[in-house]
Amino acid sequence: MFEGTINKQNLNYGIANTSGAVENIILILIGVMPVFLLTNKFSYGSIAVMLLLSVVSIIYFFKGTPLNIYHSRAIILLTITGSYFLFSYLISNQSIRNLFSFGFLRYDGSFFFCYLAFFIFAVGFVNYEKALKIYFTVLFLVFVIFGILGIFEYINNEQFFNVRIDDYYLGPIFTALNQAHNATGSVYAVVGVAAAAFFLESNEKSPKIYYASTFIIIVIALLITKSRGSFAGFVAGAVFVFLLSSKSLLKLLRNTGILIAALAAIVFITETYNRILQMVSFSDASAINRFELWDKAITLIKTSPLTGIGFARYNDVAWDYSALPLYKYAPFISIYNKGGAVFNTTNAHNSYLGLMSETGIIGLILMMVFWVFIFYIFIKAYRKEKGIFAKQVFLSISGFIAALFILSISENYMTAPTLMLLLSVTISLAIGYLSVCETRGNFNSKDKNKLEP
Repeated sequence: MFEGTINKQNLNYGIANTSGAVENIILILIGVMPVFLLTNKFSYGSIAVMLLLSVVSIIYFFKGTPLNIYHSRAIILLTITGSYFLFSYLISNQSIRNLFSFGFLRYDGSFFFCYLAFFIFAVGFVNYEKALKIYFTVLFLVFVIFGILGIFEYINNEQFFNVRIDDYYLGPIFTALNQAHNATGSVYAVVGVAAAAFFLESNEKSPKIYYASTFIIIVIALLITKSRGSFAGFVAGAVFVFLLSSKSLLKLLRNTGILIAALAAIVFITETYNRILQMVSFSDASAINRFELWDKAITLIKTSPLTGIGFARYNDVAWDYSALPLYKYAPFISIYNKGGAVFNTTNAHNSYLGLMSETGIIGLILMMVFWVFIFYIFIKAYRKEKGIFAKQVFLSISGFIAALFILSISENYMTAPTLMLLLSVTISLAIGYLSVCETRGNFNSKDKNKLEP
């Protein structure tokens, strides 16, 4: 699968000369990470792996391992965004000690943990291609295994491992070993997009059958999570990869037909069409609760549209927010600077409204500049790349971000630990792999220039 020795590849492509034993440990750590996407009830595993990889990254950084240009630009954008969020946090009179608490990093300040992988893998201490192959192999395997178990429990009306009764109107739902069905649905949505991308860019019959089977199992599992927002995000991501990969009108029609037929069959078999119809319903408890959360966010945005009321402050504001204790610094700038910190799952359930309510238009623009930059470079890379695996990866990442933009309408997914653990690891590794592909000469010189933002 890999030509030449790792050391030779590393020297050729600007990656650190890592010893075999150390590299194997690093690859094992990366390979085990997909398991944590479906077991967030036990969050300490993912934290431990991220901390270990952070230590490795720091060691290699101080040993002089270089950063590639795309990683450099990405972490500059993230550093600017994170610095602004930190300033917003401090100016709203919040405790410095809380910055280092588990509650803050798990809930209100999850941004600082979620995006850590972009800094970790910016240091080239791992063979990006091998790491991505291992990661995607384990990712599909783990999601298929959990999916099969969940489907088996669901059709047999069992609730002992992956399935539970959520409430009277949802009935049995597939959650895997996550706290919430939305967390499970969100990662199944983007992994389903990846399965579609790998299927579309496979040239041989056996891989196509494997990825088609993987796609079907993952979509069935996604549907029985009964997460409407996740299904909407999946459809957006899947449609995007089908459109991006269609190089002619005939292919576009064929691919669209395949997608519609597959989804219609799966929805009919799983009998989840009623839940999908609820996507346009505004009368159930979940929808009503979201409208209340959005209304609160909009109220906060109106009070301080430019800077927001302060990073991590949304759930500190009591539900009775008719009289907000805000300190007005200037027109359109008011900060919530009273009361203690509340760390829980309460949020705006919308990344755009959540970011604007806490950090204002400035914070939202900074976050969106980062994601649009990532979106841009991978769409360009996919169009110019010639290698099959690289095209699969770059198409998947493009679909991930398209899905994220829609997912973020119904939840704070841009800072959701489970989903962002998946996205930040795969995207950061893929950024490194993009640079490797350029060095190998997979792009011609004219194409390289077109990749520059």
